[in-house]
Amino acid sequence: MEQNFKILNRLFLSAAFLISGAQGVLSQEPLAAGSTDEDKIQIDEQLPLAGLQISSSPLTLGPELDAKYDKGIAFMYRLEFDKAEEEFREIVRMSSASPAGYFALSALSWWRCAQNFDVSVASSAYEEEFMHHVDETAKAAEAMLKKKISPDQAYFFMGSAYGLKGRWYAVQRKWFRAYIYGNRARKMLRKCVKLNPNIYDAYLGLGIFDYFADTLPGILSVPALLFVHGDRMRGLEEVRLARDKGRFFSVEARIFLIEILTRHEKDFNQAVAEAKVLRETDPGNPFLWLGEIMAYIHSQDWSRAFDESLKFLAANAGAENPWLAQQLSLVYLSAGDSKLALNQPQEAAAWFTQGIENTAYPDKGWISYCYLRRAQAFGLLGRKEEAVKDYKTALNRVNFWDSHLYAKKGLKKAPDFKEIYRQLIEE
Repeated sequence: MEQNFKILNRLFLSAAFLISGAQGVLSQEPLAAGSTDEDKIQIDEQLPLAGLQISSSPLTLGPELDAKYDKGIAFMYRLEFDKAEEEFREIVRMSSASPAGYFALSALSWWRCAQNFDVSVASSAYEEEFMHHVDETAKAAEAMLKKKISPDQAYFFMGSAYGLKGRWYAVQRKWFRAYIYGNRARKMLRKCVKLNPNIYDAYLGLGIFDYFADTLPGILSVPALLFVHGDRMRGLEEVRLARDKGRFFSVEARIFLIEILTRHEKDFNQAVAEAKVLRETDPGNPFLWLGEIMAYIHSQDWSRAFDESLKFLAANAGAENPWLAQQLSLVYLSAGDSKLALNQPQEAAAWFTQGIENTAYPDKGWISYCYLRRAQAFGLLGRKEEAVKDYKTALNRVNFWDSHLYAKKGLKKAPDFKEIYRQLIEE
């Protein structure tokens, strides 16, 4: 599978991914003779904002609703989803005309699904409720626009909801749909900041678009044809602006920044620094701790990654929260990967075994990789029969990432340490 899809859960279990696309561009009137591509962009970005009030007020829902939003978001990042849902539904109850609560529920559905993206049926289980909440967000925002009530916030929540819908389709590799809703999101968010440049959370979606539109040519084939262009440096600055000044999305902005620093910019030191700062915002949050571990993995600081994995398992091995318990196999895998990268296959195999035996969620894709990596460790140890058995087990499970590809290759020829290390840092 494409590398950009692989990052979705391996780094922070979230796909901070917003592609921007197409429908509004396709419906434009014909250009005048002699118009250039640049003219096309300018025409597309003329915003029909006449009669709407320009504002410089910071984003707020009011003191009581802001507090509930903050509380719900904190629960969501702690993977305490039922508690988060209570807060978000209370926002809907208290302010049913606002899109804010509906959007929060959309994000919650996204996050619930994201924790099990390595299980093939995960997205379908949440798709109906996710789409329902996105539609409710858009309806509430449209009603606000018709009444000219807080149009900056209406565009913000509508754009954010469409962006999330684009991310949903991107995870499923339905690129054109992702493109359609992503561009719709981009236009709404541009209208938002045109009306009120102090809604800093809107710059996250704009930054994601600008960055990926400039750096992911494989996904850009359709946007490029429609004269939609990005700007890598502008995207980074927009994401940093949301991180530093965003009211509700600052954590999400930092998560996305860590992703691009790690997977695209290859600035591992800065990624680790950002991950540490993020964890310090809520030191008891296991999700943020897991994010720090992933940053060490990607920066190839194997000893630190193993030490933190060990501490994490000691603190959370008996986790009662099912959403957290579902991620423990990833931590066992990370511990084993770290030992394998340090060329300690005996210890690595033991950690992969613990991941397999200790999980209450055997369908997780991380378990498939525990079998695959244990087979590779056994191969380095010369334990061929055990390696073959694990390769065959990996093949009999649902394919996750390239588990089938490497299992087949392993059965034909056991990889040496150099090849295993390449897989650890590149796949």
